[in-house]
Amino acid sequence: MKKHYLLLLLILPLLSQGQTIEFESSTTADLSGYTGIDEFAGLGEYEIFLDTNNGVLDKPIILIDGFDPGDTRTITGLYDLLDFTGSQGNQNLGDLVRAQGFDVVVLNFPSYLRLSDNTLLNIDDATDTNADLVIDELDYAGSTLINGGADFIERNSMLLVDLINVLNADKVGDEDLVIIGPSMGGLISRHALNYMESNSLDHQTRLWISFDSPHLGANVPLGFQHQFNFLAFGLGDDLNVVELQPVVDGLLKSPAARQLLIDHFESHLQSGSDVVFDPTKLLPEAHPYRNVFLSNLGGYPQNTRNVSMINGSGIGSPYQSIANTPVTPGFQALNLQNLALPDVPPLSNVNATININLTPATTDGSQLISKLRVEGFFIFPITLIDVEVNAQAPTYTDGVDAASGGLFDLGGFTQGLGGDPLIDSFLSALTLDKFSFIPSVSSMALNSNPVGEDNWYHDINLGSPGSNGDTLNETPFVNWYMPDENENHVQLTEQNVAFALSEIMPETLSNVAFENIVSLKIEKNPIDHELTILSNKIVNDAKISIIDITGKSVFQTIHTLENRLTIPLNLDSGLYVLNVETKDNFKYRIKIIVK
Repeated sequence: MKKHYLLLLLILPLLSQGQTIEFESSTTADLSGYTGIDEFAGLGEYEIFLDTNNGVLDKPIILIDGFDPGDTRTITGLYDLLDFTGSQGNQNLGDLVRAQGFDVVVLNFPSYLRLSDNTLLNIDDATDTNADLVIDELDYAGSTLINGGADFIERNSMLLVDLINVLNADKVGDEDLVIIGPSMGGLISRHALNYMESNSLDHQTRLWISFDSPHLGANVPLGFQHQFNFLAFGLGDDLNVVELQPVVDGLLKSPAARQLLIDHFESHLQSGSDVVFDPTKLLPEAHPYRNVFLSNLGGYPQNTRNVSMINGSGIGSPYQSIANTPVTPGFQALNLQNLALPDVPPLSNVNATININLTPATTDGSQLISKLRVEGFFIFPITLIDVEVNAQAPTYTDGVDAASGGLFDLGGFTQGLGGDPLIDSFLSALTLDKFSFIPSVSSMALNSNPVGEDNWYHDINLGSPGSNGDTLNETPFVNWYMPDENENHVQLTEQNVAFALSEIMPETLSNVAFENIVSLKIEKNPIDHELTILSNKIVNDAKISIIDITGKSVFQTIHTLENRLTIPLNLDSGLYVLNVETKDNFKYRIKIIVK
């Protein structure tokens, strides 16, 4: 049953975890920059998972869904995305923070119908009125299906604004919020926080974690975009792969994809055609929606601590092909010969040749990225389709497709489409099972010079977070976690979970009294196999202990601190608390991360 926003403030204190709350945004997003787009309040839903200590909503952490066409992830599924495997087996970040007294609030953007009277109806609450086994617009005359998980970022942002206001009104105590924005959720939260600050609305948020979010844009290789679109709509009524049409319409043509993709296939189409590329448009070109969105998005929140976790390599490592070879610009992703297609009378032995290459290096000029040739036989061979598409990299960077980044599983495009011979043959012939979806440079939001000319292969060298004088690049984030190897998009690992915990959990002991007598620093953090403590004074017989996240003491020793002390360690990866105590009971405490 639908619950409207005006009721939320009244009923929220009566609700316990386990109940999904559905609401409509109280503010309609400004979409006036997009031509011909209706403006209306969006529909969202959330669930509160209270902490496992006192069960009171007093330390909310908001987790926001990202790009999710068709709302394939339920709220429970979103919570499960916090699962990770570490040295202590299978764990969940949500469970860990709840055990420390934090409450997890999951915000989802469902698919819904906008009815002819402008009311909104969640697809889960809709009825198959015409008994065709599909719930869609045909069941409600004059309705429009809104794919919430791929809708305009601005509209979903207004839902987050309302949720922030509700949580701040109903939480117990004065603890500020923590917001975690994975993927597109990082941009939804960035827009929401900017909107609140611009309108003098107190979001009461102390920490914003951007998790593999496409601040400079996301990437789907243009060769794949062309192939999916042409196979779905360009082969003709007898040959079109109709199963791919929802992938194109619901994913690639969604408002969010148009807002986010660095290079979008629709901008390469010939005027008046839905499938034919303009051979003169060789350079990357975003959809017109992208510039409108960037204008609406603005900068970065000013009243929060902004940190970034990314899944792309922070040292420029290439990602690997199925054969474990490095992926480079122009890499051949598919070479499929003599793929059997249904006969088209009077033609028999209809077959296809399909080639897909990644976008090339700048020095290679214009190169083939997509080829489709379909032939049949009638007395003699006849060519039905012969299409070749070229692309060219700009002068300031090689083609983005082979850049380091958070990796997207190609199977995600065709999930649920197995069984179609063409799709199965297509997938089995791929030399790539993943592609760079969120380039590392994008998720770190590195400044480019000139603006907009982003070098996707830039050698990221940010120095140490908070350091002075050694930052070689500029980023809006004050702290970050970057792995050495490329990982799956929004994949949690023991290492990035430890980083997230170190940011979420504030210090509980002051170092002021200790630092009145001595200044201590950790030489590097995260650490590996040894801990180095730097001291500006001699501290005799200091007690040094290390505590894990469960409160268990895993290391104890007594040392004299003088200048530079290195202590060998053999600890599992994770987050720990280092305690140093003097004979006079002065205490120093800091979180450390073990790689």
